[in-house]
Amino acid sequence: MAGRGIAGVALLAATGLLLAACGGYGPQYSASAPRAPHPTYKIGAPYTVKGVTYYPHVDLAYDETGMASWYGEQFQGQYTANGEVFDLNKITAAHRTLPLPSIVEVINLQNNKAIRVRVNDRGPFADNRILDVSRRVAELLGFERNGTAMVRVRILKDESLQAEAAAERGIVSNGPTALAEVAVPVRPPPPPVSAPAPAAPQAAATPRVAPPSAIPPAGAVAASAPPPSGAPAPAAQALAPAPTPAAHSFLVQSPLYRMEIGPVATQEEADRALAQMLQSGYRDARIVMN
Repeated sequence: MAGRGIAGVALLAATGLLLAACGGYGPQYSASAPRAPHPTYKIGAPYTVKGVTYYPHVDLAYDETGMASWYGEQFQGQYTANGEVFDLNKITAAHRTLPLPSIVEVINLQNNKAIRVRVNDRGPFADNRILDVSRRVAELLGFERNGTAMVRVRILKDESLQAEAAAERGIVSNGPTALAEVAVPVRPPPPPVSAPAPAAPQAAATPRVAPPSAIPPAGAVAASAPPPSGAPAPAAQALAPAPTPAAHSFLVQSPLYRMEIGPVATQEEADRALAQMLQSGYRDARIVMN
């Protein structure tokens, strides 16, 4: 929100409100009359929130993994940091340093759902979080109830440049490729297939040299003895394939475990524990509130 960026710090200080991000830190705005958006392209000067200084800059190779959260009703209808109007049902997000607007791909690493999102605001300013998304994005990515999720955020270069050009003309546009309204599952690459073990080599039979007239056609074998003079030749018999030694089969087994960490007293501790489990390969890990 504009109140969450550097421009809103002085206003909030004057009114005695607290500044922060989703999760109990943000200013509690009440619903107001609809506002007219005035979108602009914005990078912004360095700013400090809660004792931490952030340096907005252009990074067209941005690709980061970390915790995401979401924000909603308390910011509904307010100006974002670049002059757009926040709508919790739109596909938008807040980031601390990316240019506004930027277009990013967000992948929920807990369920492999992905969506492209317009970044038009500043935040989050809670610890261990790299992105704040609208409630609609959280719904589509499947973490609205949990409140947070481990995500991968990757900037989309061409779409971001197109959004920048439109914003400089005062237009809210994502270029020719509209943002997805439904999360799309990301299919992991198929597991590598092990090549079958080569069959054991067989000793080659010693060839017998025969005159050309005695060599049988391919796929047939000659009779063991020549037929009597004038008698019809016996029918050719198909070559039987050499027996293949019985192959061994292999199974890979892994016992299943139920792993729990906790209980912990705060959301921040739960976020850190979840991040550790996800990075350790437990992709089905979840935060459960007792």
